[in-house]
Amino acid sequence: MFSTRKLVLAVACVFPLLASAQDNSAIKQELDALKEKIKQLESSMQKSGNADSQAEADRVRVKVESLEDDREAMGFKGLKVSGFVDPTYIYNKNANTSSFVFMNGFTSQTGEIYTYDNAYFGTALVRMEKELDGGSKMLLEIMPHKSYGSSFNLGSLINQATITIPLTSSRFKFIAGQFGSWPGYEYQLPTAKKTITNNLFFDFTEPTFITGAGLDYTDGKWIYKGIVGNLNSGRDNVTRAPVVHYRVDYSKGEFNGFGFSGLHGQAPANFGAGASFDPATATFVAADSRSHFDYFEADGYFIRGDVTLQGQLDFGRHKKAAFNGGDSQWAGISLLGAYKFTPRVEGILRADYIDNHKNGGGTPNVGLISCADPANLTSCAATGDSANGFGPDLSGTNPDADPNRGAKRTALTLGMNYNWNQNTILKFELRHDRADLPVFLESKTGNFNKSNTIFGASTVMSF
Repeated sequence: MFSTRKLVLAVACVFPLLASAQDNSAIKQELDALKEKIKQLESSMQKSGNADSQAEADRVRVKVESLEDDREAMGFKGLKVSGFVDPTYIYNKNANTSSFVFMNGFTSQTGEIYTYDNAYFGTALVRMEKELDGGSKMLLEIMPHKSYGSSFNLGSLINQATITIPLTSSRFKFIAGQFGSWPGYEYQLPTAKKTITNNLFFDFTEPTFITGAGLDYTDGKWIYKGIVGNLNSGRDNVTRAPVVHYRVDYSKGEFNGFGFSGLHGQAPANFGAGASFDPATATFVAADSRSHFDYFEADGYFIRGDVTLQGQLDFGRHKKAAFNGGDSQWAGISLLGAYKFTPRVEGILRADYIDNHKNGGGTPNVGLISCADPANLTSCAATGDSANGFGPDLSGTNPDADPNRGAKRTALTLGMNYNWNQNTILKFELRHDRADLPVFLESKTGNFNKSNTIFGASTVMSF
């Protein structure tokens, strides 16, 4: 009932804005038509010297100026509204599921959790951008389900909400609000990425969102930005130590460039030693709620004609956040290549690798448990992530299994996109995930194996 009320409220708030955007478009068309009429009348007047033509031109000019004033007074000037809807189908071999994944959540109180087969897809978003006189900008993204904030702030509809204010020049800006994090070559929204699912870094090692304030500076081909604030939280009541998040980009030319980003500070700890089960939220709670987190990545791209090449190196360490209670640590690489066979058909190949073996494994965003009976969470142990394939050997059948060694993970994704029209893309994806230890739970048998396969199909319509 709570989620339903939130969704109704979001629709009620957004609908008038969409209607206004349509009115704004109609007004603009009318203004353009009237301006063209003025040009014709002025041209006719110059040729004939007719006083009636001059009077008519003056009347039309007054009308145009009045419409422009009304448009500005109603807030339509500099306003842009866009959005998307992406109904998605996912088949998961190990989970034994075959279902549309659309407008659901990933919070424990909805009975679902964030997994790589239930991530930032199968949702909808409305984006409003407003540019004010002087160059200041505002951005608001409303996302009823699976927003950046919803998995951390239950019921949140806000994906991003930011302001940008020019300082000494248009190149040097003050920024503040809730931002999606800046790492890597892959993006959250389906309109900005080629695949349906995300690479392993996006899902499991990268920070999610930052709430705070910072600076953005552009110097030719270089872009620098940084922010100080809360990691994955609108308000941090646990520690007074904020995180620092930054990114640097360089566009070498028209077709290629590179960048790097990092984050350092106090972050929510993983399960670790002493984790306890909270029946109220049906989740495990770490004994140490905050610990130091260091993250760094470097990425690059080459995009020219039909060819797209992207890559990312990823490194990180999170104190007291491994599954055995020690420090978690990881390093890896992700590569993506895409080629357009025709203007409408594009093939994609992505390969990911993460070495996460230290102290039993664990990364900032793994949040599940090893459990042969998911319906009875109180009987489970916080020793690994059996849905996403992280943690030590979970099979219980190997007497020589080392609880202090986590699995190394790979993922190979094969995709194809078809541009149905200017606003619609059909996406298809076959993905095979593998680990060097039995860490994937097979729900039909209750056994653990070393791999899993999923298939996805999605229709992304945007405006």
